[in-house]
Amino acid sequence: MDAEQWDARYRASAGGVWANEPPAVVREIAEPLTPASAIDVATGDGRTARWLAARGWAVTGVDFSAEALAIAAARPGGDAVAWERADVHAWEPAASADLVVSCYLHLDDNAAAITRLAGWVAVGGTLVVLGHDVENIAAGGHGPQNPAILYTPAMLRGALDDRFRLERCERVIRGTADAELRDGHTHAAIDTLLHAVRVR
Repeated sequence: MDAEQWDARYRASAGGVWANEPPAVVREIAEPLTPASAIDVATGDGRTARWLAARGWAVTGVDFSAEALAIAAARPGGDAVAWERADVHAWEPAASADLVVSCYLHLDDNAAAITRLAGWVAVGGTLVVLGHDVENIAAGGHGPQNPAILYTPAMLRGALDDRFRLERCERVIRGTADAELRDGHTHAAIDTLLHAVRVR
């Protein structure tokens, strides 16, 4: 979907498209970290960016949908985040960040995009990427149905070079009891998680 299509989706939504908090696995990784600078890529309606800001992070939330960013800025805590309307293919941060997180960014060039995001991580910083896994289609989970834009652990692992130490790169399940599943979805979803630390 392009920016205009996402604008239309957010415009038609009642209060936003996603759950109110970041995915549980993202919270699990971020909670022990010392707050510093963070970039939330494909921030959407801002759930991860606002959650991080509430915990003391200096956050920039980036998305190409103006409608999404308007929702994000209007929500409680939205004034604590620097919102940037931009395409991740062209945008560059002013400085590297101690945390770069991306949830459900699905593009035709996923591996290249993740490599680009990894370049924004400061030495000693953390990269967290979460997205729909290709196995999600057969499992009946919600999300994109085009396997060409879905993730696998091998794809995410291959997007990094030896500047990074892998902490986790694996498939994770979002069950039907999770608050992250909305709009009547009844099947568990299969995601791919990448958690890495830049060591040099």
